[in-house]
Amino acid sequence: MFYDTIFNQPINNKLHIKNTIDFNEKTIKRHIGYLNNRTPLNLIYNKTIGQYIKFYLFQREKQVAKLLALSEYYFPVFEAYLDKNKLPMELKYLPIIESSLNPNARSPAGAVGLWQFMYATAKEQGLRINSYLDERKDTYKSTQAACDYLNKAYKVFNNWELAIASYNSGRRNITKAIRRSGGKLNYWEIQPFLPKETGNYIPAFIAAIYVMNYAQYYGIVPDTNYLFKSHEIDSVYLKRAVKINHLARLLDIDTALLESLNPVYKLKLIPHLENEKFSIILPSNKSGLFIANEDSIYLELAKLELSEQLEYPELTDIEKIRYRVKRGDYLDKIAKKYSCKTSDIMLWNDMKSTTIKIGQRLNIYRTIK
Repeated sequence: MFYDTIFNQPINNKLHIKNTIDFNEKTIKRHIGYLNNRTPLNLIYNKTIGQYIKFYLFQREKQVAKLLALSEYYFPVFEAYLDKNKLPMELKYLPIIESSLNPNARSPAGAVGLWQFMYATAKEQGLRINSYLDERKDTYKSTQAACDYLNKAYKVFNNWELAIASYNSGRRNITKAIRRSGGKLNYWEIQPFLPKETGNYIPAFIAAIYVMNYAQYYGIVPDTNYLFKSHEIDSVYLKRAVKINHLARLLDIDTALLESLNPVYKLKLIPHLENEKFSIILPSNKSGLFIANEDSIYLELAKLELSEQLEYPELTDIEKIRYRVKRGDYLDKIAKKYSCKTSDIMLWNDMKSTTIKIGQRLNIYRTIK
């Protein structure tokens, strides 16, 4: 629940348990058995999973309480998309270990959003990232993108644990581990051949499923400071560009709340194009107020912009180029050609070094207007 950094941290095996009743392996095995009977996933118990369960329950009680509250907002959305795509409902727990249900989460590696998409993967899944928008932070679009990825991964491996593990490290690393294991097609058998983080990913995932289902058994309840129901919001389309805090002021909404409901807008500005409308999510008790007073609100917004001498930046989008490495090429040369940084090309292509080969295909992204 620390985004992807948790999997590289040692788990404290000598953790003090508050009460003897708090942690009982027989009880946990029985509970996991109940959960396993309701899913196509293979939910088991082992010592590593037990260590993660202890970590979540006894070192992260406050965070679990927060997650329980946030799940009441996010899980209905995840469940609707998983149902539409005919995927196991338990996949809704992936954002627990990916982002702690924080749409603004950014990992040290550069993954963003609830589902922690890297830039290149997000673009491949059709998510829009430009000067105004980062749809990795869009709850609905990013969830559909995650469904698309997981659905494809399952078709490749025909095994949910391997498909889920590939979400962490990519399908290529899972395929390598299968080869190195002698062709095994079981996550636990290829685990020693996986990157360390991926080797801990399924144990942490199963532990998260357990904790989110049985937290109250251990006395952890939702933190009411974070409760906000999905049925208490509504979406309206805008007819002009809008600064979020201006609209918050006019509708008497806390600016932090309105920004948290609309994390997709990177600059806290909502653009406007002649051929495209952009929406904003409002508390439902404010959406009616906006619609009833839309014209007068736009006039007031114009006055606020004039007083601030606000100018909206030009909306620029990003296109993907598949570049084929030629003789004499090196990364600095390619970066200069496309007005980007060598580090950008390495990030876009998940490269560990600057070494390239003739004929290699590279993803290059550049701004277009």
